[in-house]
Amino acid sequence: MEYKITKTKFGERPDYELPKPIFLEEMGEEGLVKLFDKFYDLLADSDIGNFFPQDEEELKKVKAHNVKFFIEACGGENYYSQTVGHFDMIKAHEPFSITEKARTEWLGCMEEVLKEFDISDEAKQSFWEYLETFSKHTVNVDTGLKLPEDIVKI
Repeated sequence: MEYKITKTKFGERPDYELPKPIFLEEMGEEGLVKLFDKFYDLLADSDIGNFFPQDEEELKKVKAHNVKFFIEACGGENYYSQTVGHFDMIKAHEPFSITEKARTEWLGCMEEVLKEFDISDEAKQSFWEYLETFSKHTVNVDTGLKLPEDIVKI
């Protein structure tokens, strides 16, 4: 299983494929709930923990809300659509300054947690590829270095 992270080209919105059904089949909804419970606990203590509630009850609400989205994205019941409606990834992340470094930290936490689950590499790879590409849509701060010719002179 390879947890490859490719660099985001700022402003690009790459196409992505949803995870293959095998991921949800092997994890089950209960497994996804456990995965995201561990994942958000790890995120709250990570370098990007400031993006997440530090209050345990508030973090619990975030976990419950977001796992609905991922269950649906993985081919499960449409819990998220029923309770929230359409999800706009870009709009949902606008309040946060998300850099490529933050995205990489987020993916690193997912990698750490995903390794704990005893499912096939095919299932993990499918989910990982979805997250790796999908997460590029959240990057909304360009921290790329500029060359002298890119700087506008006043």
